[in-house]
Amino acid sequence: MKELEHWGLRPLSIKGLTYIAILMAIEIVLNKFQFQTSYLEIGFGFIAVAFIAWWFGPFWSTIVAILVDVLTSIINGYGFFIGFTFSGIIAALIFSFAFYNQEKVSWLRVIVAVVLITLIVNIGLNTLWISVMAHTSFFYYLPLRLVNNIIMIPIQIIILYILMNNKTIQHFKPNVFK
Repeated sequence: MKELEHWGLRPLSIKGLTYIAILMAIEIVLNKFQFQTSYLEIGFGFIAVAFIAWWFGPFWSTIVAILVDVLTSIINGYGFFIGFTFSGIIAALIFSFAFYNQEKVSWLRVIVAVVLITLIVNIGLNTLWISVMAHTSFFYYLPLRLVNNIIMIPIQIIILYILMNNKTIQHFKPNVFK
């Protein structure tokens, strides 16, 4: 039973379900309102994903990643593609393994998590999914996505470290399990 708890595989309290619903809504809204130029795309949905992983663990963050991807597809009216769901799951798991059960999140944990997600999910998998959907070469999209994601690495690291070590936000960390 203790091993299951390590993965966050426990029933949620009503407060926990409420926090998940709020963070899911925040993630959907943050993903909807991205700043875009012809060369750069800046979004902040990663913040909600990181907090869900930090507070709820691998099991619940994986469930939320699936639900958010499906809901986002429905809300935005574009076709569902399972590859992006898989990418969301991988990102949630990486954040979970880096942050879950950590009282204070160190610079090293934030840096490693953001760099891994950037390389594996954003540059690797998501570029692959885009190329598959557009029927083009992976290398056609790679240079632009590489530049965009390299620019975003320090922004994401700084934002996550500051938010996750903010005393006020730490005070909101819920007791989410029954």
